[in-house]
Amino acid sequence: MSAPAPGREIGDLPGPRGLPLLGNLHQTWRLPRSHEVVERWGERYGPIFRFTVGSRLIVVVSDEDEVNRILRDRPEGYRRWPEVEEAFGGIGFLGVFSVEGDTWRRQRRLAVTALNTNHLHRRFDAVRTSTRRLRARLDDAARKGDAIDIGQAFASYTLDVTSMLAFGHDLDAQRGDDTELQLHIQRAFRMLSFRLFFPLRYWRWVSLPADRRLGRSVEYLRTAVLGFIGEARERMGRRPGLFEEPENFLEAMLAAQREDGTYSDDEIVGNVFGLMLAGEDTTAQTLAWASWFVARDPAVQARLAAEAREVLGEEPLPADPEVVARLDYCEAVLRETLRLKSVVNAMTLQALTDTTICGTAIPAGTRLLTAFRAVGRTAGGPEFRPERWLDQDETPGQKSFLAFGAGPRFCPGRNLAFLEATSAMATITRGFELELDPRAREVRERLAFMVIPEGLRIKLRQRVPR
Repeated sequence: MSAPAPGREIGDLPGPRGLPLLGNLHQTWRLPRSHEVVERWGERYGPIFRFTVGSRLIVVVSDEDEVNRILRDRPEGYRRWPEVEEAFGGIGFLGVFSVEGDTWRRQRRLAVTALNTNHLHRRFDAVRTSTRRLRARLDDAARKGDAIDIGQAFASYTLDVTSMLAFGHDLDAQRGDDTELQLHIQRAFRMLSFRLFFPLRYWRWVSLPADRRLGRSVEYLRTAVLGFIGEARERMGRRPGLFEEPENFLEAMLAAQREDGTYSDDEIVGNVFGLMLAGEDTTAQTLAWASWFVARDPAVQARLAAEAREVLGEEPLPADPEVVARLDYCEAVLRETLRLKSVVNAMTLQALTDTTICGTAIPAGTRLLTAFRAVGRTAGGPEFRPERWLDQDETPGQKSFLAFGAGPRFCPGRNLAFLEATSAMATITRGFELELDPRAREVRERLAFMVIPEGLRIKLRQRVPR
């Protein structure tokens, strides 16, 4: 479908027919499946269309060039929906993920510094330690013949990596059953997603049982975060050199706070919480989707195992970042997973000035959905073919690869995400054969702030050495 002709207004855009007062709420009210409804509309109406939820008008954009332009025009031209800052602020956890303007600029600098490539290379031992624990957990499941919720296993894995690298604290979340901290993080994620999209802000006046459960989770998480901060302050008191050369994100914030009062305690708490959320679930669910693809495709699984044997040799897991960098096909599998099943399928943005998108006049204040996953699927088609990322002539290209955003506000955790995901996937396919649990129900997508595989259970068999 061609882009709209120049000069069109939002009212001229195509879109689904709505009901009086409700708009399209009756079609999108089931939040866990609402993203699928919007994506089907995109297939029907093209690269820009509109729909409404109650009185809220939303314009969806999936044109590759326009989405990239929008992302690169942040933060001056666009910001997140105000509901994002409200949702995080409402539970007392505002950080670099959810704030805007000068506050974001101030906090972003430390996030990029703490999560840059050199820092990750110095602390690869955290990734290796967590990968070793993951392999032991999966080895135990394989010996027992149990089908496991592999997404939960990955969530423990990524939470361990994040806690060690960003906060200097080893949670050891993989020691057995899922930790209480992990369960509270997931509950907070689900409720934040609900509050972001639900059109009636009822929780301002009344607290339902789900809101009270959220309150208990927030209190638990705040206590845990304050504990991490207390440990870091004590550690820095014993080692004053950490104020000059902090080793993680939390220490960098505490050093800045002591030096010039840059950060308040509330900002530090909010950023630690944000990194726990982003660092745990996004990479974990990407690994879960990758496992789903791999378990369904014997040829992909065989090639992954062959590469892992060749690159790792006799080692069960990568020994250093240089080994990880040689796992080209493994990274291609992850990129293809992110193209087709990006857990961040769209971003909520708001125009700050009058602008034009796809030839359509967009007034300041208009709410947008930039459809990342639709961009990737349009560029490469629906087939899962990791080989496309190894062929310069066929690769969809960076402009269509938007899982980590683009422009000034791209995700600073990108390098960490690929490092830990590649390490985990190579280790798993080196040591195990994966298959979907034949007794489990069909895997479906579920939107809970991000798109997760609902009902995914994997059986593992120890791979016979060659």
